[in-house]
Amino acid sequence: MTRGFFEDVRQMITVLKPIKNAIEILESKTTTLADCFLQLCQLAFIINHIPTTVNIYEDFRNYCIDQFNERWKEFEHPVFILSYFLHPLYRGKLFY
Repeated sequence: MTRGFFEDVRQMITVLKPIKNAIEILESKTTTLADCFLQLCQLAFIINHIPTTVNIYEDFRNYCIDQFNERWKEFEHPVFILSYFLHPLYRGKLFY
């Protein structure tokens, strides 16, 4: 096993762990449309910050972006986005 293998696993974990957490949150009985939108925004932030210093990471990042965009199209409805902006707990929340 090379050092690159463990770095590859670490990069996968940075994307897959938030997806796992999002699924757990969204399976709750109290989930709202605002929760769905918030989770999508967090995933977009994480995917956008996958490093592109190595070609395989760039390919992985592009694949994640393509998959994310497909899911976003399913969610991109004015009523869904409005539910996020009107929800008092999430107004103005930023991701860093």
